[in-house]
Amino acid sequence: MKRHITYIAMLLTALTGAACSQDEIPVGDGRTGVMAMTISTSRAETNGEYDPLQYQKVYIYNSEGGLLRKYAAKEDIPERLELLSGTYRVAVEAGEEVPADFSKRIYKGEETFVVKPGETTNMEVVCRIANTVVEVKFDNSVVENLDPGYFVWIAGTDKFDEAEAESGAVPALKFTDEGMGYYTLPAGTSSLAWMFRGTHTTGKAVEMENVLTEVKAGSKYVFTFKYSPDLPGYIDALLIRVDTETEDKDDKIIFSPDPALLTEGFDNDEVQKYTSGEKKYRIMAFAELKKFTVSVGDDSYDLLTGTHEGISFTPTDKYNTELTLSDAFFAGLAGGDHAVTIHVEDANGGSNEISTTYRLQGLVPVTEKSYDLWANTVTLQVVDFTRSANVTFGLCGSDGQWKYLTGTSQGDDFISATYAPEWENKTEADWSTPNTVLPYSRIKDGTGISAGNTYDYKATINGAEHTGQFTTQAGNAMTDGSLEMWRSDKQFPGSGTKYTFWGSGYNSFAKDLCTRDDTMPGRVGSYCAKLTATYNTLAKVPAPGNLFTGDFGISLVPMGGNVSFGKNFTYNARPKAIKFKYHATIGLVDYNLHEGKIPVGEMDKARVFVCIVDWSAQQKVFAGTKAPTGTWDPETQTEAANGPIIGYASKFIDETTPGDEMVEITMPINYYQNTAVAPQGKFNIAVSCATSAYGDFMDACTTNVMYIDDFEWVY
Repeated sequence: MKRHITYIAMLLTALTGAACSQDEIPVGDGRTGVMAMTISTSRAETNGEYDPLQYQKVYIYNSEGGLLRKYAAKEDIPERLELLSGTYRVAVEAGEEVPADFSKRIYKGEETFVVKPGETTNMEVVCRIANTVVEVKFDNSVVENLDPGYFVWIAGTDKFDEAEAESGAVPALKFTDEGMGYYTLPAGTSSLAWMFRGTHTTGKAVEMENVLTEVKAGSKYVFTFKYSPDLPGYIDALLIRVDTETEDKDDKIIFSPDPALLTEGFDNDEVQKYTSGEKKYRIMAFAELKKFTVSVGDDSYDLLTGTHEGISFTPTDKYNTELTLSDAFFAGLAGGDHAVTIHVEDANGGSNEISTTYRLQGLVPVTEKSYDLWANTVTLQVVDFTRSANVTFGLCGSDGQWKYLTGTSQGDDFISATYAPEWENKTEADWSTPNTVLPYSRIKDGTGISAGNTYDYKATINGAEHTGQFTTQAGNAMTDGSLEMWRSDKQFPGSGTKYTFWGSGYNSFAKDLCTRDDTMPGRVGSYCAKLTATYNTLAKVPAPGNLFTGDFGISLVPMGGNVSFGKNFTYNARPKAIKFKYHATIGLVDYNLHEGKIPVGEMDKARVFVCIVDWSAQQKVFAGTKAPTGTWDPETQTEAANGPIIGYASKFIDETTPGDEMVEITMPINYYQNTAVAPQGKFNIAVSCATSAYGDFMDACTTNVMYIDDFEWVY
């Protein structure tokens, strides 16, 4: 069975001087032409195997054999190379030349071509394998009669020497299984020496060696190893049959043309500042075009199926097509930078594309790259090639109020203005709290931008107004914030997170601390969480009902529970507040074992807080028969043991909720840090809901009940 490896990789074309742009045509007697070369591996189907086309060399010689050009890599090969008319030779190598390897191989080929003024010449270079190829096969008789572990050495030498093979002194490969090997034999070497070694199932060693002579580069030799029990000696004799017939001496890589895409009169590596006129491209293809598109942004135009305003193409000869983009095409584009991509595919499977960045004057549309929803900023831009325009920007949100800023030149054709939030410093809590809160900041209403909102914007450029509108990306929802999916009717909610976000103090001694409820009026959806305080009769301590983001573990010595606060959340925008529903029934404190803040007999307080944190590890808190450890309070500290508290929202509930239905509350986020980037660590959110705010101190009412539902970020 013959195996053909076909790669389309090189276009060698002699072109007329007309293939150059006007300012590139050389001055002379018209005896020059242009050789255009492109290298592509688009048709190399390696499927993860070694790809010889990753290693390329191209040499160009004149008619006297003098080396004119050497290109050691694909990216070094120029699209155009001006040559005098005449005869030339091109030599191509693909792959790596190593002494011996199971995958690395090299292909070589060369051809002569002629550059003629006024003509186009299509060339093909066929590169054939330059290695001596060896394939090893083991007959079933070997598998059946020898223990596993047999192998064969094959080396490029007249006589096998294992020490030389092991050290790499000669090209050698050790075959422990069937496979292919590629050899580059030293000059003067035309033999392959081999040695087979194994152990018969009876324990007797089996070893044989021999030499195959008159081997040639570019040929493949199949070594088929068989074991014959019929020969005298049975164990001592091993019949080896060497099949010297080549299986695919025509193994080759064919270098033939992919379509070439060339700009006419401009450098494609530079941004093209477009005001008016035509932009031209030359497409060179040596087979019929099957796909021909021009794409910009989300729009793609198929030039083979219809006409499109501002786009025209005309075949100039059998192999060349001229593409023109004119004013009508660019008129539909807004200000800013646009990547215009031309893509072609031919009937032979070849393909190529070129992308040009065009810069147009005017108001630049706002995209996701224009704003930062954590920093709450948006940058508006216009392009003006004079850099001297008088530009005023305007931004209007849902409040209907326009905010104006004067544009500033960035020195690169762009004039811009950035809308940023204003922060207000505060020192008072929104509602009753037992603590004196630390100073914090909030974004002033009507400043900056936020997630999930629509904004109008405009730019007045030298008296002319340009307008636009954008809607910001929605902020990420709280993980399993609906509390609809539950691990069971007790314990804690979850969903596709595999119940790794929310936790509770559920244990065999306190099974009702957090349960699923489907009866509470005012809940959203089918379920809400019911937090029920209990008394642990074994430990003889109160156990507040609780729900939190974190993990829980029971402790026997000392008796109690370990809560590890902190989970991961992806912040794609800065939350302004947290909204949820609750209903609480609050009674008098009947236990205070560790000097909590509320004496026995006074009204207890439930609590809910939500913290944006940036922790390297979870905050571990112990509560039980011994005094608590690891306790923390976001109102009174800006850092925990493992990192900063970026911001928080907190509510102490000090009375029973009026009525029988759950009520909704929105808690603003108080920020300690307003310039830090969004936390991206493993532990960056901490939520705590407890029927007793100081339950860590065993300071609690054992009859408190609180219903919780529907956590939702407000952006």
